[in-house]
Amino acid sequence: MRSAHWHYAGPVAKTNHGLDLLPEMSISGVLLQGGRGLGSIGQVVRVALAISVSWLVAISLTHSQLGFFAPLTALLVVQTSPWSTLGVSLQRIIGSGAAVLVSALWVNWVGLTWWSFAIATLVSLLVARALPWSIGGQLQIPTAVIFVMAIGPNTFTQDLWRVLDVVIGGAIGIAAIYIYPPRPKPEIFEAKLKLPRDAAIALLEAIGSESGRAKGPLKNDEIHEYITASRALQPLMADALSELGRLAESVQFNPRGNKVRSRLDADALQLRAMGGIVIQIRGIAGAANLLYDRDLQPSLTADELRKVTALAAEMARVALGAQGEPLGGTNEHRLAEVDEEFHARLRLTADELVGHNEVVSDVLASVSLVGRLDNFRQQLMLFRSTDPSAEMEDS
Repeated sequence: MRSAHWHYAGPVAKTNHGLDLLPEMSISGVLLQGGRGLGSIGQVVRVALAISVSWLVAISLTHSQLGFFAPLTALLVVQTSPWSTLGVSLQRIIGSGAAVLVSALWVNWVGLTWWSFAIATLVSLLVARALPWSIGGQLQIPTAVIFVMAIGPNTFTQDLWRVLDVVIGGAIGIAAIYIYPPRPKPEIFEAKLKLPRDAAIALLEAIGSESGRAKGPLKNDEIHEYITASRALQPLMADALSELGRLAESVQFNPRGNKVRSRLDADALQLRAMGGIVIQIRGIAGAANLLYDRDLQPSLTADELRKVTALAAEMARVALGAQGEPLGGTNEHRLAEVDEEFHARLRLTADELVGHNEVVSDVLASVSLVGRLDNFRQQLMLFRSTDPSAEMEDS
């Protein structure tokens, strides 16, 4: 899809690099699933139906005096995807079912007193704490214990019906998610990945416009404003990574996720490539911050830096897409032109630096900065044409 899907050359799509960014779909992984809110209006309707059906089934089949464990379970387990619903259902059925049964036996044995209530609560919290589950899954255990203890002693038959109510609610919750399952939303991930793209290009422009413009030399503990913007790129990338994980989970066991599932590998590769580009730009920002507006005389003048960063930003817009555009440009001819111009400018700049009759140590920082800019240029070309795993992160 043009507005949402990204172009990849053949060699990129066939590699395995970057697939470690996708979450591991395993039993241990599904048990870490936690609740993520009610979601859309359709999801609210689905939850309401699951609650109602669970209650009707519970009062019809189990003959429980208080048939609220089934609708309560359904309320908690129906999530925004089949995968997360499965995880929360397993937590609820295993954790709450066992908690209901054990606490019922306990209260029938010793009765309901302040100390029996305190012991049951303490033990349930210790057990929940030891389980490698999400916080929501852990808290379901003491919650179930509190409900049972508050109701008080009952017959063993009624206690078994309570456990069955939990199973009924979980089963109906799992079934409910397949009533027109929620559609995976890759556009949310794409929007998340555009944010570091736009911020990175803006950072390049800020490096050129701010460097060499301070009214006086900066102190050792002072930084250029663009360093703050550079640091802000890391949480943007972390958000994109989290959203990729949610997208991958949303297609598991989801009959509406086939089309999205087929592009997950490409999405992971795209995120990996963008991560390498962000690392390069942050390195450029750090080098420029230490070189300009200090008690130094950079061999790479601020005016020359502005010229090369302007070309870098232009090439980034062509290769990655400008603000408001899908990630990844489409004009291969224009990209080759800008790359040639940018490369020639960097070579000319480097030749001028080396040609200066100065001590090598005096121009080393400037040469290093030019080298970073050239690495960034190569990174942009890798983004479009070859394996994005060749990130040159240590450059």
